[in-house]
Amino acid sequence: MINKSKTIHELLLPAGNIEKAKYAINYGADAIYIGPKAYSLRARSSNFDIKEIKEITEYAHNKNKKVYIALNIICHNADVRNFKNYFSQIIDTKIDGIIVADPFILKTIREMNANIELHVSTQQSINNSKACKFFQKNGATRIILGREVSYEELKELLKNVSVEIEYFIHGAVCISYSGRCMMSNNFSLRDANVGGCAQSCRWKYKIVNQELKDLSDKYFTMSPKDMELLYYFDKLLELDIAAFKVEGRMKSIHYVATVANCYRYFIDNYKNNKIVDKDIIKNDLEKAENRLADCAWFNGTPDTKKMLYFELEKNISQIFAFNFEQQIDDYTFIIKSRNYFSKNTPIEIMYLDFKRQAVTIEKIWDNEGNEIDVVKNPMHLFKIKFNQPIKFNKYLIARVLNLNQDN
Repeated sequence: MINKSKTIHELLLPAGNIEKAKYAINYGADAIYIGPKAYSLRARSSNFDIKEIKEITEYAHNKNKKVYIALNIICHNADVRNFKNYFSQIIDTKIDGIIVADPFILKTIREMNANIELHVSTQQSINNSKACKFFQKNGATRIILGREVSYEELKELLKNVSVEIEYFIHGAVCISYSGRCMMSNNFSLRDANVGGCAQSCRWKYKIVNQELKDLSDKYFTMSPKDMELLYYFDKLLELDIAAFKVEGRMKSIHYVATVANCYRYFIDNYKNNKIVDKDIIKNDLEKAENRLADCAWFNGTPDTKKMLYFELEKNISQIFAFNFEQQIDDYTFIIKSRNYFSKNTPIEIMYLDFKRQAVTIEKIWDNEGNEIDVVKNPMHLFKIKFNQPIKFNKYLIARVLNLNQDN
């Protein structure tokens, strides 16, 4: 069995592809979790082939970061047959740990490799210390708790376990127990537990009787708000938690960079006994949100106001303007567009150390050298000039600056 020092307060970010993984790492993640092409949830994420897993693992290790692979599907018989051959390829990539849900995968991996870290997925809905001990006895080195565990339950659980505990702090919440949902299967024939969730809970429904008469003048949705534990994070930093987990392998580089940067800034300032202004961090987190957020189960079972959307909607503004590709001089850069922006647009530059710089775009050129006023097409290269110098890093991100917000 693996013998390692216990991890403490690891900031763990999702990555759906190599680009997202590098942004997460450079903006402050201690570790990332990724999905391979097989045996992983989030089938609609790009996911990693064996060559890409080796590439990102080497990249992360060179920066003293860790990589965990999610082999977290619930297996059908057809999934069992080739697993040993597939896992042999995975282990050769030198990754740091495996996230598992199915007992077959847990048992098989432990039989094949006595030293690899095994993290039991939130798909197992582990919400008590007895279950933690069961999986530890069967080879697990870390338990990823269900999102339904409150702060008070967490404190009590930590008193009674020796296995590492991972706790969700940010991201989407499932309407079912930690992802054990069949709505997608029933409504769209897409199996949520092998990575095909259609997010049917987020659809809007009309409630009707047998005569198809509306019973309400409003749409109904079971869609839960996202989880965001920023305002309670200092309480969690007082506990012996191995890792703080962020959900979102399907999210953008702007999302993973922003969330990693915000919680990294919080952790570093807290541990250096510096004042943490949660409102400033909250303001930054909101720039990457596309859904309303609340504290989920942190304070106990949430009521419908804290949990459900109903008729509420969040106005989504696409403020992620571009990322930097190449420096020409201190004012001029090649960038890759992500959303609409124009000349004279106020821009906020995200630096890796949580500093933010407000600048203005003075000139824009297309790839043929023509000066233009507006960028409309995403994922194209342009040359831009700012009104002041930028401290270049290839992982810088630029947002459209909302002058009505505090910065």
